[in-house]
Amino acid sequence: MPETSHVQGIEAIESELAFYREKKEELLAAHEGKYALIKGRELLGVFDDAEQAYAAGLAKLGNVAFLIKQVLRDEPTEEIPALQFGLISAHT
Repeated sequence: MPETSHVQGIEAIESELAFYREKKEELLAAHEGKYALIKGRELLGVFDDAEQAYAAGLAKLGNVAFLIKQVLRDEPTEEIPALQFGLISAHT
């Protein structure tokens, strides 16, 4: 993948996550625990599970990048022991 595509992909995800954060309280009030399907700065739907959101994203957009984000008040923290203990690196 060319470097510009990579940067554009990161910018798109950042934009979608920013949009989610802007709408988070509204989404929590009506859809806590469900999965939001977001493309750019547009909420395309809210679904009971990630699989339904993914299928809807493919049907509406085709095989392109889009964000599926579970609507949660508190975001879980992911831990990767191999990364924490230096067995793998996040740097290229």
